Amino acid sequence: MIKKTTFTMTIDILKQKIISGEWPPGSRIPTLQEISKDLSVSVSTVREALRTLESQGNVSIEHGRGMYVRNDPLLLEDPTANLKELGDISLVKLLEARLLIEPELAALSAEHATRSQVKQLRALADSMVNQMEEGGPFLETDLSFHHLIAESAQHPVLFRMLESIHPLLSEGRKQTNTLPHMRTKASNYHILIAIAIEERHSEQARQLMHSHINDMLEALKK
Repeated sequence: MIKKTTFTMTIDILKQKIISGEWPPGSRIPTLQEISKDLSVSVSTVREALRTLESQGNVSIEHGRGMYVRNDPLLLEDPTANLKELGDISLVKLLEARLLIEPELAALSAEHATRSQVKQLRALADSMVNQMEEGGPFLETDLSFHHLIAESAQHPVLFRMLESIHPLLSEGRKQTNTLPHMRTKASNYHILIAIAIEERHSEQARQLMHSHINDMLEALKK
């Protein structure tokens, strides 16, 4: 079992507060500092987690007024919560779907990613290279890299489309990462994609992401 990152754990805990009714619809959310103290995580982690919940349509961050649970939070039950395996969806179909969405997200990320997101993308790409060289697990790093691209694209509809198939993506990665040379190729693509986003080359980011996913698709079809 891959250990969850502090970031994803924080998102899960905050979602649970909404689902359980501890933070009812329309209620004001405690301050970043209060949540940070309550969960023993950094203020920046809480801030990013709440931004993710905002992009998913669960909370509303109103500058100068505070943060609120939306009256119509969209998450409440994750439609894919029970979907822990690929089931009858083939890996080829999953990669074809990724091919339609993720190159666009990479291009949008090159246009909209903040400086800190750009820095984080590069750190995740470097981290995956190191983890591969050491033979350690890198599934979480791989997922975080693609998740951050989707988030930094600042397109809430595409982001939610990708989020809704997250369990499938996680399961699919376990299979694609066993393809010959795929781990090395993936980590190299990640570096190149991170650089294209950093240099604000949206077309290059789009093409690299397309090649990255298409590579896996071609290897599977062989």
